[in-house]
Amino acid sequence: MKVLYDYEIFLIQKYGGATRYFYEIISRLAEKKDMDIILYMGYHINRYGLDDLKEKYYKFHGKKIPQLPKTKLISTKLQKPVFEKFRKKTDYDIFHHTYYADYKKKIGTRDIITVHDFTHEKFPDNFSGLDATIERKKNAVMNSDGIICISETTKKDLLELYHIPEEKIKVIYHGNSLKHEVTEKPIFEKPYLFYVGDRRAYKNFGLVLKAFRDSDFIKNNFDLLCFGGGEFRKNEAEMISSFGLEGKVFQTEGSDRELANAYKYASVFIYPSLYEGFGIPLLEAMHYGCPIAASDSSCFPEVAGDAAEYFNPGSEEELSVAIEKVINDTEARERLIKNGYVREKMFGWDKCAEETFEFYKEVVSR
Repeated sequence: MKVLYDYEIFLIQKYGGATRYFYEIISRLAEKKDMDIILYMGYHINRYGLDDLKEKYYKFHGKKIPQLPKTKLISTKLQKPVFEKFRKKTDYDIFHHTYYADYKKKIGTRDIITVHDFTHEKFPDNFSGLDATIERKKNAVMNSDGIICISETTKKDLLELYHIPEEKIKVIYHGNSLKHEVTEKPIFEKPYLFYVGDRRAYKNFGLVLKAFRDSDFIKNNFDLLCFGGGEFRKNEAEMISSFGLEGKVFQTEGSDRELANAYKYASVFIYPSLYEGFGIPLLEAMHYGCPIAASDSSCFPEVAGDAAEYFNPGSEEELSVAIEKVINDTEARERLIKNGYVREKMFGWDKCAEETFEFYKEVVSR
């Protein structure tokens, strides 16, 4: 079975969840004797290392380029017609699109896409009015022979938005890639609560600041460490100042090893988001024995199960109570950590790749 992957997502993300997903499954599928990988990365900015495995592929085209302001625009205009010529003359069974590009279907082949979430559809105000993701995704969904959703929540959203046959959809969960052994001392010495990633409006970071402000216990005993997401924006800095939290809330960037260290020594990992497609940070926290306080919305109960203390993402009071319980209730804390170790083992990239392979075979046989 020959499977083609295009360049789209590798031109968009230097690092990121979608390219990490394709790295994890392609690197594993390339080991299968009855799988021929055709990877057309083209000119790309991705740094996960799929191009280092090119000896394992049936065909490979790709070259790393620097990430510059106009890289995506220029490369897209140049690459799409070149890729189309390559695709037309290449023999393959499945075209697994890495993003939502619009290509004319090739007779005798099957098209598959992976839908990660519906953030653009649910929170359009968080994105530019020029962003064409919604329309591109709709076209890709309607024209695909098979659709992989990364959670039951994403599948439910897909069926509500686009009334397509359910048999076209397969839910295949992600795994956890962050598994560095942590032997160093804490990189952040004071006791801290932990927040990871982007802080756009739907991520609900403001709720964390409000809960911090309203709990004397939390404010007097802990700092808040934010990992990734860039420096605080003006409105965030103003909120921190107006809440009297200057010197208590910090933002840092770092390597995966430093991220692992931060999980391991955090008192609580807080996941307040209103919506995600999956929520890999939940698995990361579980792996490092970091107890979780998570929003009870979206896919979080589906992923975290009994390994999190849940709260209403619209209530800073509930978040404060959840944090204080995880910290002060020793029995509950130990139970969450223990359940997390068990829960994380239910997910894995080997399982994800194997289920993807089986889905490929199913779609080809239709």
